[in-house]
Amino acid sequence: MLNIDFLNNDYSDSHTPAEKAREQIKAAILSRELKPGQRLIEQKLCEQYSLSRPPLREVINQLAADGYVELIPNRGAFVADIDNRMLDDILSMKNLLYPQAVRWALERITVDEMDILQEVYGFIEFYYPTGDIPKLERFARGFDAVIYNASKNAEIEHSLLKYDFIIEHTMKLTRYPINYPEIIRNEYKAIFDAFRTRNVAQGEEAAQIHAFRSMLRIRSGI
Repeated sequence: MLNIDFLNNDYSDSHTPAEKAREQIKAAILSRELKPGQRLIEQKLCEQYSLSRPPLREVINQLAADGYVELIPNRGAFVADIDNRMLDDILSMKNLLYPQAVRWALERITVDEMDILQEVYGFIEFYYPTGDIPKLERFARGFDAVIYNASKNAEIEHSLLKYDFIIEHTMKLTRYPINYPEIIRNEYKAIFDAFRTRNVAQGEEAAQIHAFRSMLRIRSGI
């Protein structure tokens, strides 16, 4: 079922404390709040995330399996170096997968999903004149989440959501062009217009343009 938590600031978070800790530590690594090579102190993390040692160690093991943490025998856990090549690879993968997700979503979207997409796009239209980039990006990610879900392909949805999480937190280091809100609005308007008219070719082309331009914007800042 589609999660539309992004529409409500006051939603009840269903994640467990361990899941929250894993995502927050991952975000801190991606945004360089935790520096490459920095040692993760278990006691400090237990206190910060209100976890006992066993679930925290499981979180650290999961982060190590995902490549965010390096485990060194007899020394402990250290923040891995997430280099620009890895981020560049992720941008390239999203550039390939995003247009396919849009194509499948255009072919498979339900009436209910279309209603949600229209609602989310309304927030993009509302926020872009305000220049509120965090809110604009929040609803742009929500718009994409609806599309991923409407593609009816769990693999592509999982991959793109993972890529978006990484991109979201690395973009905290990115400088935005002055007209960034208008750029984002125009790119998403082109995609939404294709959904309104159910024009698959137009939607795929708009998605290719958006994905490619997004890749260039992020690459210029990493």
